[in-house]
Amino acid sequence: MTAKDWFTMAHKENFAIGAFNVDSLDIFKAIMMAASAKKSPVMVEFSPGEVKYFGMKNVVDMVINARKEYKIPILLNLDHGKPVELVEEAIEQPGFDNVHFDGSDMEFKENITECKKIVDKAHKKGLLVEGEFDKVSGSSEKHEEDIDLEQLKNSYTKVGNAAKFVSETGVDILASIFGNIHGTFPVQPDLDIDLLRQIQQAVPNTFLSLHGGSGITADQVKAAVAEGIVKVNVNTELRVAYKDALEEELGENPKEYKVYKLTPDVIMAVASVVENKIDVFGSAGKI
Repeated sequence: MTAKDWFTMAHKENFAIGAFNVDSLDIFKAIMMAASAKKSPVMVEFSPGEVKYFGMKNVVDMVINARKEYKIPILLNLDHGKPVELVEEAIEQPGFDNVHFDGSDMEFKENITECKKIVDKAHKKGLLVEGEFDKVSGSSEKHEEDIDLEQLKNSYTKVGNAAKFVSETGVDILASIFGNIHGTFPVQPDLDIDLLRQIQQAVPNTFLSLHGGSGITADQVKAAVAEGIVKVNVNTELRVAYKDALEEELGENPKEYKVYKLTPDVIMAVASVVENKIDVFGSAGKI
């Protein structure tokens, strides 16, 4: 099945596929173990910073090898891809299923123009394209400060803009803002499910993604999935689980220098987070 097949199935059967960011080999292993245990399709994604860390070709080789080893559907995505040249590089690599072109720093018209070019190139290679015109704020960190809710609401996606962007670019997936934000916060904002419903009605033939999936309560995520979300991005919760487990392991084993002996419990801690998310998304047992 292609990425489009999986997202079509997810939309029809009311589940979402977890899109988990990878910034270490241990986190990659954790995602693979969790998806395999849950018999779930999974998407692994790499931001520009993560691509720079691994190397584009190494990213592709990791995923191709994992597909053979774990024998589960593993979709590969470039997350928040920019600049344009990086997105084009990913399109040319065999192994990617999806590229997310993040043109949210551009003017709306320029974003549409550049995104359409990406769509044309990607579709010729059989890839899906995710577009973004409203900038998803925050960062993939554990924030201690409170959110300015009024400022966040000012960034919410306008339904008319969503319809125009999709119509003129032909993107397959739309990343919109309806209360979602990157990172976790002391008080997480509620999702505006009614706005999400309006966006889905305005672009009924386009898949919808939820960025900033960390920290959102299970019931809110499930409500979003029920209204058409088929892809949920998760990063911060994986990083927090990794860091906390590693700090504990180092504290308990101060004289251990073999990294591969320190990481098994760390990997399991991250895998536990991924398994929980897969249950919430409803993708367990779909393969």
